[in-house]
Amino acid sequence: MRKHLFVTLLLACGMPLTGSFAAYAEPEPQAQGQAVQTITGSVLDENNEPVIGASVYEKGAKANAAATNFEGNFTLRVRPGAKIVVSYVGYKTVEIAAAQGMTVYMQPTTEMLNELVAIGYGTQKRANLTGAVATVDVSRVMDSRPVQDVTRALQGAVPGLTITTSNGDIASNAAIKIRGTGTLSNNQDSNPLIVVDGVPVDDLSFVNPEDIADISVLKDAASSAIYGSRAAFGVILITTKNPTTQDRVSISYNNNFAWSNSTILPEFASNVDQMNYAMMPWVRGNGDREIFGLYFDQLLPYMEKWQEQHSGPYTDYVELKPYVDENNVGDYRVLADGTWLRYADWNVGKTMLRTAPSQKHNVSLEGTSGKTQYRLSFGYDSREGLMKYNPDKLQRYMANASISTQVFDFLRAGARFNFSDRESTTPGDLRNTYQYMWRWPAFFENYGYMTDYSKYPEGKDIPTRSALSYRLAGGQNKTITTQTRMQAWMDATIIPGLDLYADFTYTLRNQNSDDSRVQYDMWQTWSAKGPNLYSPYDQGSTYAAQSNYRDNMWAANIYATYAKTFASDYNLKVMLGWTAEQEEYKYFYARRSGLVDDALPNINLTNGNQYQTSGNNWKRATTGFFGRVNFDYKGIYLLELNGRYDASSRFPADDQWAFFPSASIGYRFSEENYFKPLKSWWSNGKLRASYGQIGNEAVGDYMFLPIVEQIAAGSVHWIQDGQKITEYGMPRLVSNSLTWERVETADVGIDLGFFNNSLTVGFDWYQRTTKDMLGPAQVLPAVLGTTTPYSNNGELRTRGWELSLGWNHSFGDADVYVTGTLADARTKITKWNNPSNLLYSFDPTANNYTQGAYYGDIWGFETDRYFEESDFTGKVLNSKGEQTGWVYAPGVADQTGLETNSFFYGPGDVKFKDQDGSGVIDAGDGTMENHGDLKVIGNALPRYEYSFRLGAAWKGFDIDLFFQGVGKRNLWNTGSLVVPMSQSNLGIFNHQLECNQIIEDAAGNLTYQVNQDNMYPNMYAGSVGTGTVSNIGRGMYNFYPQDRYLLNMAYLRFKNLTFGYTLPAEITKKALIQRARIYFSAENLCFLYNGAGKYHLDAEIAQGYDNTMRVGANDGYAGFGRTTPMPRTFSFGIQVTF
Repeated sequence: MRKHLFVTLLLACGMPLTGSFAAYAEPEPQAQGQAVQTITGSVLDENNEPVIGASVYEKGAKANAAATNFEGNFTLRVRPGAKIVVSYVGYKTVEIAAAQGMTVYMQPTTEMLNELVAIGYGTQKRANLTGAVATVDVSRVMDSRPVQDVTRALQGAVPGLTITTSNGDIASNAAIKIRGTGTLSNNQDSNPLIVVDGVPVDDLSFVNPEDIADISVLKDAASSAIYGSRAAFGVILITTKNPTTQDRVSISYNNNFAWSNSTILPEFASNVDQMNYAMMPWVRGNGDREIFGLYFDQLLPYMEKWQEQHSGPYTDYVELKPYVDENNVGDYRVLADGTWLRYADWNVGKTMLRTAPSQKHNVSLEGTSGKTQYRLSFGYDSREGLMKYNPDKLQRYMANASISTQVFDFLRAGARFNFSDRESTTPGDLRNTYQYMWRWPAFFENYGYMTDYSKYPEGKDIPTRSALSYRLAGGQNKTITTQTRMQAWMDATIIPGLDLYADFTYTLRNQNSDDSRVQYDMWQTWSAKGPNLYSPYDQGSTYAAQSNYRDNMWAANIYATYAKTFASDYNLKVMLGWTAEQEEYKYFYARRSGLVDDALPNINLTNGNQYQTSGNNWKRATTGFFGRVNFDYKGIYLLELNGRYDASSRFPADDQWAFFPSASIGYRFSEENYFKPLKSWWSNGKLRASYGQIGNEAVGDYMFLPIVEQIAAGSVHWIQDGQKITEYGMPRLVSNSLTWERVETADVGIDLGFFNNSLTVGFDWYQRTTKDMLGPAQVLPAVLGTTTPYSNNGELRTRGWELSLGWNHSFGDADVYVTGTLADARTKITKWNNPSNLLYSFDPTANNYTQGAYYGDIWGFETDRYFEESDFTGKVLNSKGEQTGWVYAPGVADQTGLETNSFFYGPGDVKFKDQDGSGVIDAGDGTMENHGDLKVIGNALPRYEYSFRLGAAWKGFDIDLFFQGVGKRNLWNTGSLVVPMSQSNLGIFNHQLECNQIIEDAAGNLTYQVNQDNMYPNMYAGSVGTGTVSNIGRGMYNFYPQDRYLLNMAYLRFKNLTFGYTLPAEITKKALIQRARIYFSAENLCFLYNGAGKYHLDAEIAQGYDNTMRVGANDGYAGFGRTTPMPRTFSFGIQVTF
């Protein structure tokens, strides 16, 4: 009923509200002998709520009409076999055969020009929008999906909105960007401003998806400048559900029960293959021959026997069996000299991971009492991680209340209250599970246990030292985060056309964490001798720790809006306002060693000599005055002017204020008289353009202050009275000319609608330029003792385009819809202080960039093929007769300049292309002007981001299919899943077994087995270092950065499938149920294309095991891809309204 009341009021002005509330007209004359029958029926919306005031008439006899009453019912006299037409503003017209007791279901149109869209400090008709504003279809994006995170649900919802995921952990947050990276300062912080009910928030995990009513995305400066310096990179506006004005109490309940498993997992090679491949580099004098005293050639025979005697690797935590004889080698053998050989094999993924349950429940109550409307909602969700043993757990409790009342005829006031409690439990693991379970092969990690009677006379099962044992035995870390938000507001009509709105919001967030490390035993596997018990902690090194942070913020808004129409054609709307907010953050951490009782890991039950403490606090504030003017003539010529005079405490005292203007225009050519002949099929056409400027506040804390920082104790080398002194570094140099970063955006767009807007097209082209970007100033002598100061000497330009399509149509009782989005952008570094003009590959952990390059560019060599023996004419020998290289054949470019340590290129190794024709493979002098054989081989930023949705509804059944992907993206990484033997010659995966080989016979003669179709060159361990070419990232030997092993992170994912059925209203009403729906859903169902699939990587995940590790960073070599996998989730649920 939420949208139907204004029509009811109009009807009430023109007819009495008595009886059946049906309007009758004299039917057209009927043919002789035709009987007229009276039928009754009801009209319901997509939520099974009655549609009040819907128009119902007989097809071909439009004068024979009726309107639905307050219960959505109608009565109409029709001819036998007639069809009726049902229409209502905002809904698709339905044509259906007339029948007694019929129920007509109406579906909202996907694009209505009169729909009100949330914008900065107000709303606006979609038809009159002149800025780049996109709306999210909340019902399709949020409903019926097992997503408990608003951010992830927004992926692919609108063009230009990029959601990237670091891993599939239940507590991880996805990153949000609108139109890409906007600044290189402050760790490339280009996050949009998120506003919930008029209040900025920084964490959407505290927002219950079930409470969201509308989401708008403001993408250009014209639409977001009114929010000032925090909105430099766009705004996401979220409006939560308000009480409806229906004169009854409505109760809704919905739930979701889900089960998740892993999507893509690596697969270790068998132990036998591990050993055979680990010995391949030996022929080149490379690679380990043992691990902690366990020699590979000694282990291999036992591994072969174990493989013969077992049908496959273990898939669970099992008791280890000792060696009996050659016919029963068990899982380990202790030799006479005490050497403990271990050779059992495990399927690591099946051993460690499981199908994880989750659930969520939501209850809401809303209604009206006199002049007061209210809405209460309560939510609970629970998730568990994919680990089979001691899984992570996350629970949320959420409560929301909203109340509003008509205090006086001219004044309405209300309040909102929101409370969220989030409880996270993780094992007190000394090391990251995913990092280590894919680091060492199964025989070494060893996922088994043995019973110990020496320390525990009654016997105790003790696990071997492994990723599993650390997880099993570690303590529990618990974090509880609560957020309380209270808001009061008023909306007054001062005089006709002049409204005044004000609100005040206070938000308090508290987090308390408990962390501990306890004593536990495991069998020591990092030793050849054994088995011996080992504990990572003794009593003195165990500890308990507690931390707390408190973040409180208040925000106030007040603005007045005046709207006036002159001479019936000229529409003016003026808005002026003021806003302010202040935030204060305090953090404290304390830790003490020496737990008295491991079962009670409390900081008060420790006996260590001293506490370790740390803390942090900061405070910030912003304020601003803003205004907007909207003008249009006949709804054809549109103009909008915005301005904001903003201040931020993050800037110097004499430069805290700045003014940011924007303007946009629109032309609705479809409303011109000359367009009328096309109106029958071309419904809407609008051109729009905008330009604006915003300042960027998110440049980092204390960037404009010459702060002094305390030096970490580990770096202090002065002692006084037997204790290290407290030492501070030199003050940071700050330029006296630092000022705001300014972000300028220009946008040109067109909106089209065809066939009564059943087909819609939207297109935008934009350019965003960040000027006065903070970057390093001139390099100063190191003797100065402090870092180089920053200055406003950088500039960044992003150009891109966005396309959106929508189509919906009714085929009788069936409604079908299709939507699609496509967006692309490139960001160029147009100005940066790099006097030598050295080139740098993409590395977001460094502050090195090259003027004229595109942000995200990856430099490397172009791979030609593998070397063949014919590429050489002889061997290079040293004085001892040992080979140290090859003599290159004429016409073959020389790669010896890339060789380091004892490695030299030969048959079966990677051969690079000689791009500059010099006959030598090198990087020139490493500059943009002379980069030798290097070239841009890819870019790390996503391009051609797209999504499409297909759906249909028919007689209560509904189905929705959602697909999302990235058309082009690359990463260079030397992680162990990509580069075999990246760290050592252990840890080979099944997809790495296809490689060239060098075979040595008993006489020492070498045979080179080279196959150009092999995935990998000759095996050689330790390729993660940096070779002879600087600034292009990690990689050496056969794995210098190159296009052959460049990761293709493009993908197309079947993101969601939802199938539902809404029970007929005539059935549910008998049980006093207004609406009942059951649905089934599948999330992350499958990849239709995964560019990184050959490496058993998920192209949607762009990070390693460590959440602090960022895309493309050099330090990702160890853990890239060794992280929590994306979950595939199957769920079902019910939605009931009473």
